[in-house]
Amino acid sequence: MNNENPYIFKVKIPADADYIPPIRKFVAEILQIKNFDPKFTFRSEVIVDEICHNAVTYGSQSLDATVDLVCSIYPDKAEFQINDQGGSAEHVERLKTAMDKRDEALEKEVEFFKSNKGLGLEIVRMLSAEVDLKIGDDNVTSIRVVRKREEI
Repeated sequence: MNNENPYIFKVKIPADADYIPPIRKFVAEILQIKNFDPKFTFRSEVIVDEICHNAVTYGSQSLDATVDLVCSIYPDKAEFQINDQGGSAEHVERLKTAMDKRDEALEKEVEFFKSNKGLGLEIVRMLSAEVDLKIGDDNVTSIRVVRKREEI
């Protein structure tokens, strides 16, 4: 594992929130195996939980929808990319608004994306070095999150 050849794994899950806890734990175990500390691992779990939950809840309209998670593990960082199959125009517009409010206080657009158990996009931004959003055809959404290893 180096910067040119990261450890990459991809997971496709049904758009069902019941699949998120085992995926979150799987990611945490991989990070531990790759020698990331418990604090980094736990915070990465929170990120994976939230971005997966948002993709399942707001980015999946059909009963047979799936969500793709791609993780790239480097020596100094981890990248998580979640791709859904397209949410409603209203959800996508609110996601764009929430992503644009990077330096502002938590507002109702961000509240809309909080799950009952989740911490919202604000916590994802707070725990991450980068958060990028891409919206493609048919409102297909891809969120890429980069979390860097803290220097000791």
